[in-house]
Amino acid sequence: MDKILIIDDDEDIRNLLKDYLEKEGYNIHVSKDGKEGIEVFKSFQPEIVLMDILMPNLDGYNTLSKLRKISNVPVIMITAKGQQYDKVLGFIKGCDDYLVKPFDLTELSFRIRAILRRTSNSKKVKDNKIHVNDLEIIAEEFTVIKGGQRLKLTKKEFKILNLLASNKGRVFSPKSIYESVWNEVYMDNDNSVLTHIRNLREKIGDTAKNSKYIKTIWGVGYSIEKDT
Repeated sequence: MDKILIIDDDEDIRNLLKDYLEKEGYNIHVSKDGKEGIEVFKSFQPEIVLMDILMPNLDGYNTLSKLRKISNVPVIMITAKGQQYDKVLGFIKGCDDYLVKPFDLTELSFRIRAILRRTSNSKKVKDNKIHVNDLEIIAEEFTVIKGGQRLKLTKKEFKILNLLASNKGRVFSPKSIYESVWNEVYMDNDNSVLTHIRNLREKIGDTAKNSKYIKTIWGVGYSIEKDT
């Protein structure tokens, strides 16, 4: 069931959209303003966002700008602001479609379906992303997301994490990690892997003693446990 987040300060509009789209078979969450909407988005992770522009606390344009820093989720602006300038600004900020109030619910439904069709291929790729507890690893984008935030990893840190996460349950020695990531012959007493693992753990919020991500197998190497 595709998930849709509705962000609009008008309670009547929120309820109208929620009731109609739930009957269309979607899973709906609603928020009354942009500030609340961003927080709901992080936990709900919808496939599409429907968003007003004129809202208190954080308007639609600024909400969209903040949203684009953490996600490329399709956004349809639904607003009374129907001037050409407003539409252009919406697309500049990163919206995928723009619908002026009052609008036809059937038209909205077709626009949503069209966007879902267009994004189906990319969604298939994202369905292949790897999850390690609350970490989301997207190999094609060299991206790791935690709590809705992109983590700033170096290329080698990412490759180490992706190597372990792609082979859950397998223990990798420092030598095998080095030769896989560096593509060089491993030299004894080289601490590069140890240093990168330590830095990686710090960035993802992990520790060697109480790890929920990268397990140290003492005297052998490192591993990420299989999903239970």
